[in-house]
Amino acid sequence: MDSGISLSIVTATLNERGNISQLIERVHNVLPKVPYEIVVVDDNSSDGTSELLEKISGRDSSLKVIINSHRNGLLSSNLKGLKESSGQIKLVMDADLQHPPELIPNMINRIREGIDAVVMSRFVDGSTTNKRNPYRTSATSMAISLCHLIVPQTRNFRDPISGFFAISNKVVVPYERLFTSLGNRRGYKILIPIIANNVDKQFVEMPYYFDSRHWGESKIGRENLLIPRYITELSQYRSLFKENAI
Repeated sequence: MDSGISLSIVTATLNERGNISQLIERVHNVLPKVPYEIVVVDDNSSDGTSELLEKISGRDSSLKVIINSHRNGLLSSNLKGLKESSGQIKLVMDADLQHPPELIPNMINRIREGIDAVVMSRFVDGSTTNKRNPYRTSATSMAISLCHLIVPQTRNFRDPISGFFAISNKVVVPYERLFTSLGNRRGYKILIPIIANNVDKQFVEMPYYFDSRHWGESKIGRENLLIPRYITELSQYRSLFKENAI
């Protein structure tokens, strides 16, 4: 059934009280004439983010708030948001303002032109990034190399671990398969299993300016554990989608 909503913007929050109001306002500023919803999944924040979201939703009919009773992790929260969203186009972005909402119209225009999925990439020509922690930059490069090695379906992508992308309703998200396989394990990179499950779809990568976090701290956890966590997550995707390997 057609919900009448053409676009769902999905974001997961964990202690983003200082960012989420600005994100919602900036989305409203760039999408005044598009029937859309903003789906925010809060991962059991402890800083008042969930209370602020409930307050905003009381006066903003476009905002849909889902509160996790326990901390489930970024991937599970984004999966839940995607599954509960109603738009013909679904767009995932971070809540920390590193992903500029002002690019959303360009992304959905490409989908309307016939592209199945648009990935905003930090590593294609024309992309720039704000100054980042050298360790985090190295870890990102290593994570992408590992992704190409362990999940072969991603090898044509410069930024397969991007958290900023849009998909059409032709792209199949393997919800139950991922929810079942995740169990109590936390994942981070929701784009990877989407790529692996849609090798026959047309993806395009577009450049953007990857900004610094505006408020708060990264929730990804201890930096020295990033690569072991990525290897575990990538190995899981390889086993789940090995029949679709390129």
